[in-house]
Amino acid sequence: MKRLVYWLFVAVVLMFCRTTPVQAAASNRVLLVYDSENLKENGEQTIDSLSRTLASLNITVTVEKFSTYRAGELARGHFRGVITLVNWHQSRLTNPHFEKDRAAFTGKKLHIGQNLTAAEMQALGTAVTLTHQQYTLVDPAQNSQQLIPFTSDQWPMFPVDKNSVGELVQQSTGKHYAFGTINGHQAYLPAYRDTGLMGLLGTRLLAQFFIGQVTAQPPVLVLTGITPVSDLKLLKQTTRYLHAQGVPYALSATMTAANPQLPEHAAYLRTLAQAQVAGAFIFLQVPEVYDPSAQTATILQQQLNAQLAAAAQQGVFPGAISAPGYWMFDQLFSQSLHQADQNLLLANPTNYALNRYAPTNGYTPSLRTLIATPWTNFNAVSGSRQLTFATPTAWTINLPTSKKTLQAFRQQVRQWTDQSWWSLSADPAVMTVRASQAITVSAGQYTVAGRAVNVGEHVQVKKTAAKAPQTASQVNAFTRFQGNILLIFIIVALVILTIFLLYGRHIYRNQFRRKGRKP
Repeated sequence: MKRLVYWLFVAVVLMFCRTTPVQAAASNRVLLVYDSENLKENGEQTIDSLSRTLASLNITVTVEKFSTYRAGELARGHFRGVITLVNWHQSRLTNPHFEKDRAAFTGKKLHIGQNLTAAEMQALGTAVTLTHQQYTLVDPAQNSQQLIPFTSDQWPMFPVDKNSVGELVQQSTGKHYAFGTINGHQAYLPAYRDTGLMGLLGTRLLAQFFIGQVTAQPPVLVLTGITPVSDLKLLKQTTRYLHAQGVPYALSATMTAANPQLPEHAAYLRTLAQAQVAGAFIFLQVPEVYDPSAQTATILQQQLNAQLAAAAQQGVFPGAISAPGYWMFDQLFSQSLHQADQNLLLANPTNYALNRYAPTNGYTPSLRTLIATPWTNFNAVSGSRQLTFATPTAWTINLPTSKKTLQAFRQQVRQWTDQSWWSLSADPAVMTVRASQAITVSAGQYTVAGRAVNVGEHVQVKKTAAKAPQTASQVNAFTRFQGNILLIFIIVALVILTIFLLYGRHIYRNQFRRKGRKP
């Protein structure tokens, strides 16, 4: 009896002491863990583009650095999958807590880049490691190919099979290897970029691996860089040319509610309204925020309401919001993104610091998210010029700013005459921009506050509450304080100089005044 009790006790102890696998969650959440931003090689752009791609797949993404990962995060976060991004393979950075949790994780695991572990290599299958090679990237499904730059990196090459995504053809031997490899709950990409054929195939692997299905949809053509100070004549020539070529398009336009009485403001909105009447879709481009503060969310909300009201009064009805990717990872900025069912996520700007007030590492996308990628980066793709994507994709191109760039734009359009395009204006999905009076669009039909309107029709919008005073940032407050002190100093100096001038004039006049005889 004692021996039976002893063995029961041992069994219970072993049951609680053994390693418990980290179960994957049913929700569509993915943890992206990277080793370094690798600013020297623009590695931060890879993190940004990969985050935007996951959002476009309607995946809730959490971004974490190797060095900040804490034991148990995979289990606590209820993730469906995990992505290991090796952004700087020379660093050989590791985190034992992450390696242990990843090994025990039962969900989907994707490795991007070099430095595959022995366990990952074994799970993926037999590989051949090659270095100092030139490859041609091939998409057999669309009969397209692209020569990718020579690489001295060591890439594990796996054989092509039915689950492969794209192929890499070795230039020296002509041998074919898989670009994207999927084996059960393990997947591998040797590199990731959001442009060209590498971005197209990388996105397809993400969709196939994490979503389980791949849709084929053409891109949306989006003109960017449209502001109230743009050359309206060139804007009209550009949109008319696209309309004449039968190319549906969208405009990512910056709005303003300041000085609506100016004729230039009315001319700008009138030009946008004419383009929308001709079939253009309008994205409301968020403003550039250099120094966010606690009042930023309120200010952005007020600006959005005022800009949409000013636009609607001139017959312009934006149906979505466009913003740079870093807006996903700030609590204040993401509130503005979630005011629209449809977002266009642009690449992060490089002309100003990406300051955030309330940074966060997680983002849940809106109903539909489009990832923006430069159209011209696909010019190097040969073969088929009728490409489709596995996720909502926008091909962006800047608005021409001169006759020379307008000619280059027309040449770009002529190169892609076979390309099919996605028309957001004709899309039947119901999408809403929520503001003081919501704008809803479906299949080219717009409503404002529930009332059907015609594009180009002037709409009277109810006045919103008076704008709350903006709280200046510390830098602005200090600059204003300096200005006030300087103003007071100048006024005091002018008063003193005026007194001296009057007194000196009095003394000068007395020197020439004739003195009378003494009585």
